[in-house]
Amino acid sequence: MKNSALLIRTGLGPAIGGTLFFVAAHYLPPTPYWDGFFRVLPAGLLLLAIRFGLPRGAWWWKSLVLGTLNMGLFTVLLLISAQRLPGGVAATLNAMSSLVAIAVASVVLKEKIRPHHYVACLVGVVGVALLVLRSSATLDAIGVLAGIGSASSMGIGTVLARKWGRPEGVHSLTTAGWTLLGAAVFLLPLAFVFEGAPPSFTGKQLLGLVWAAFVVGALGFALYLSGVQRLPVSLTAPLTLMNPVTAALLGWVAVGERFTPLQLLGGVLVCAAIILVANPDILGRFFTKAEPKAEPEPKAEPAPEPVAEEQPKPVSVA
Repeated sequence: MKNSALLIRTGLGPAIGGTLFFVAAHYLPPTPYWDGFFRVLPAGLLLLAIRFGLPRGAWWWKSLVLGTLNMGLFTVLLLISAQRLPGGVAATLNAMSSLVAIAVASVVLKEKIRPHHYVACLVGVVGVALLVLRSSATLDAIGVLAGIGSASSMGIGTVLARKWGRPEGVHSLTTAGWTLLGAAVFLLPLAFVFEGAPPSFTGKQLLGLVWAAFVVGALGFALYLSGVQRLPVSLTAPLTLMNPVTAALLGWVAVGERFTPLQLLGGVLVCAAIILVANPDILGRFFTKAEPKAEPEPKAEPAPEPVAEEQPKPVSVA
């Protein structure tokens, strides 16, 4: 398909973002507002140092809105859900952002969402549930609400990022930097109100923040936003399903978790969902009626040329 390289690069963003579940659970302190702030501020400054530029006109408030939805509010709610729920439950709730995004895109962008897009996203969410949920998982009401909120925030933010795109002549790294700093503006007063002064971080926690800021925040978000600004939401939204796949793989590598047959099936379903969205012809033919092939019209035979009548020769009279 067209833009396959761009689609792959875009998918790397959520794949990198999946490491945040592990980092939040094992490295970050239980201060989600400050964690979020120290994740987005250094990332935004780094991207602007690479490609500097200041917003103009409406892009001041657009950057704040995009930063709030895609990174600020999303990050806080994601960290709350990750710290109050088992990682599998938090990841499953977060996977619903793909469904939110395509539903909102159909209304806001008038994007044509076909049945196979919804089917693929539902299959992906089921796959995530099989991949990361455990029978012993316990639910916390605040954690569940935070998970649903983070999915909704990311879904709506994805649609607005596609709708607004980026100003002409401005690099995608620059707009990503604006968005991250917009998130920092949103998070800073909330951090002081709800968590007081900034916490002191241990060496281990600082390592977690460095990863969350520069790898997940700067690199991962820049890759994802660049694709969102240029590709249809129906293609980019399901890529967020890569988040829990990375989280599960990291648990296997770092903690030695073993995959059950159901988990392997879940991973296959997630990958299948992404492939189906990227290649709609695989599943689309089951939902669209094939048009009958038009029979070729018979070629018209050329009309016979008129035969010139032979004129009688004049008879000479001697």
